[in-house]
Amino acid sequence: MLRWLKLILKIVLRISLRIAQIINPQINPNRRFILTPEELEIILKLAQTINPQINPKKRFTLTLDSLKKSRLLPDGTLGREVARFLDENGFEPINSGDWIQQTHDVWHVLTGFSSSAHDEIMLQIFTRAQVFRPTSAVVVLVGLVTDLCNFQEIRQVLKMGKQAQPLIDWDIESDWRTPLAEVRQRLNVIPLNELQEEFSGVTVSRTV
Repeated sequence: MLRWLKLILKIVLRISLRIAQIINPQINPNRRFILTPEELEIILKLAQTINPQINPKKRFTLTLDSLKKSRLLPDGTLGREVARFLDENGFEPINSGDWIQQTHDVWHVLTGFSSSAHDEIMLQIFTRAQVFRPTSAVVVLVGLVTDLCNFQEIRQVLKMGKQAQPLIDWDIESDWRTPLAEVRQRLNVIPLNELQEEFSGVTVSRTV
C-alpha cells in the first residue's frame, strides 16, 4: 500500500512540474511529457474509477508482433500511420485500460493531432465531444488555465468531434489496412488543417 502511495505522489509531483513548465514561457511547448510504464498504468487505473466504462467487453490490442507487421503496410494506410506515429514518438502500444484508452494513439492518427501538449488537449476536446469522459474535461480545463488552448479552438474541435461518426462503434481492426483518407471520409473526421471556420472574423487553421 505504501508503495502505491509513493508512486501516486510521484506522479502528482511530476504532473505539477509539467504544469509549471507549461506556464513558464521559456519552456518549449512542444516538449513531450513522458511517464514510465508503471506510472502510466496507475493513471489508467485511476481514470477507470472516474470515467464511465465504454462497452467494457470491447478491446483493442496492438502487440509488438502486430506492430512490426503494421510497419510493412503501404504508406497512408491506418495501420502504417499508427505504427509511424508510435515509432516517431518513441511510444509503445497501450494495452491497458478501457477501449478508449487502448485506442488513444489511433485517435491521434485519425484526427491528425500530434503528441505535443497543445494537441493532447485538442484530442481530449474531441474525445469529450464523442463520449462522456470527466477526465477529458479536467484536462481541457488545465489547458485553458495554462493558455495551452482557447475558447475558439475548443468550439472548433467540439464541432469536429460532434460531426464525426460515433467512434465507439468503429471496428478499427477491419480498417487497419484501409487508406487513412478513406477511413476519415467514412467516419466524417475532418482534421483541423482542413476544417476552417471563422470566429469573430478570424479563421482558425492549424497544420497537423
